[in-house]
Amino acid sequence: MLKRFVMNGNLWMVETVPPSSLLLIDRTDEYRVATTDPDLHKIFLSEDLYGSFKKRVLIHEITHVVLWEYGIIDRIAAYCYPEYRIAMEEEICNVLADYGEIVFNAAYKVLGNEAIRIVPHQMERLVS
Repeated sequence: MLKRFVMNGNLWMVETVPPSSLLLIDRTDEYRVATTDPDLHKIFLSEDLYGSFKKRVLIHEITHVVLWEYGIIDRIAAYCYPEYRIAMEEEICNVLADYGEIVFNAAYKVLGNEAIRIVPHQMERLVS
């Protein structure tokens, strides 16, 4: 699987790699099921991922892209002690991956038909 998307005017690629790939070693020197490389503009996903877990991991990694592309990573650095920066970045990505659907479902309940115009537009902004 090799897919692409544009975020903040920059082309990003999503590449599936073997679970033993060195591309799945993160900046803490640990193997992960996925990594995001802001220099290469690539997300690397283990080919062992599938189903709802794959969806969660991809949303998590796309959130890393959002943090980099919109300068949020710099704000994290400004707000956090250095030893907490990576943990805070990961927590933000986990919140969206784990609870984003709940947020958007609640928005649909509150906004009703209006959400059809707003929520898809906001979701599109995350991945376009």
